[in-house]
Amino acid sequence: MPTPLHFGRDNQGYNAFAPTPSVNKYSATLPAAGNATITLPATAQSWIVAFSYTPGSNIWVAYNTSAAAPAGATFAASNSELNPGSRELPTYRIDGTTSTTINILNGGASSSDISVVLYANS
Repeated sequence: MPTPLHFGRDNQGYNAFAPTPSVNKYSATLPAAGNATITLPATAQSWIVAFSYTPGSNIWVAYNTSAAAPAGATFAASNSELNPGSRELPTYRIDGTTSTTINILNGGASSSDISVVLYANS
């Protein structure tokens, strides 16, 4: 059973970012140029995905495609983003049957610990 995202409340009754610990947690130590993929579980319609990284990491993340680090000194279109904090992702791609994947690439010169925590959004 996935953990739904519910925010805690502070002492004045306002929302605070204090979610219940999730049962859907993933972690890896990626070496330099290492790559890993997570497939979203089919136990919810969409997910809030929270990423954490070793401080100073250069982690590139892409959804439903391979992550890639920048190749040059000029701006170019990209499917990847650097060190995202959290994202809302659907469980399935546009075709409605293929699960969404998260591809993670370590673009740094040393290994990096990465944590990915999922919260059921619907």
